[in-house]
Amino acid sequence: MISFDGRAVLVTGAGRGIGRAHALLLAARGAQVMVADVGTDLFGAGADATPAAETVQAIRAAGGVAQAYLADLTDPDGARGAVDATLAAFDRVDGVVHNAGFTLGGRDFAEDELGRLDTLLAVNARAGFELARRAWPAMCAQGFGRIVLTSSTAYYGMAHSVAYSTAKAALIGLTRALADEGRPHGIGVNAIAPAGATRMAENLAASPYRSWFLDTMRPELVSPLVAVLLHEDCSVTGELFVAGGGRFAATLLGETRGVTDRELTPEALRTRLADVLDPSGVEYPRTTGESGEFAARLLGHELSEPVSVVAGTSPAAQQLEGSAT
Repeated sequence: MISFDGRAVLVTGAGRGIGRAHALLLAARGAQVMVADVGTDLFGAGADATPAAETVQAIRAAGGVAQAYLADLTDPDGARGAVDATLAAFDRVDGVVHNAGFTLGGRDFAEDELGRLDTLLAVNARAGFELARRAWPAMCAQGFGRIVLTSSTAYYGMAHSVAYSTAKAALIGLTRALADEGRPHGIGVNAIAPAGATRMAENLAASPYRSWFLDTMRPELVSPLVAVLLHEDCSVTGELFVAGGGRFAATLLGETRGVTDRELTPEALRTRLADVLDPSGVEYPRTTGESGEFAARLLGHELSEPVSVVAGTSPAAQQLEGSAT
């Protein structure tokens, strides 16, 4: 029985849809849940009538423990405040589920605007970064923590949604880097790309697929994966998952063996692009260091120890960082 007795979990975007399903399941399994969502609903109702309040009421009615936190997570103060509120309410933070997100609708790339990208990066990557950064010291101190970031299969690429795809893809690097840094501290970090019949899904163009999707992809069918990834028994970290409709799978980032020839000209390499793309013998590096080890082996270099890559430590990098701040 997966139980979260004694654990405190922050779930963002938990007023409706998939986030609410996460909060309800975790609370039913014993977690103390901080339900974070925007400060007002679409109709401008008061705090007691917000979607977050409704989620809290549902949890309490079932005998669970929950509180609401209302803020705009595109504001870094809102993200920091969500973690601070969790610590203040429950005296610990064991898990963070960053589910909050939205799309601004499709637009041809030539007509897109930088402000739209900034908004989507703010609610996805920047908020995820700040939530994790704020929770990190507490998780390190207790030697345990779990973070689940919500990405999207838009990271594969989605025409007319370039800004959204970019923002969701940013969470891949955030997940992998946090997982690598969190391992020594008992912190696990994973990302999910969920499919759920939420308000965002209603933007799908009318088609038989849309009808099937809305009937099949119930939000609560994503939540079992989140519960597994948050649990203390789960040692999986740095992975990317897809979930929806009762299907759970992993997204793999791999490198082909490619072509190794220091004498290749551009013309010769052009004729061998099929070899570069050949997936036979593909490997799946989990860190930048493992990617470097793979390349070194293929280039004939025998490694005596694992590659350790720490960005920003060279004098030149430090000078650049200083000039930027």
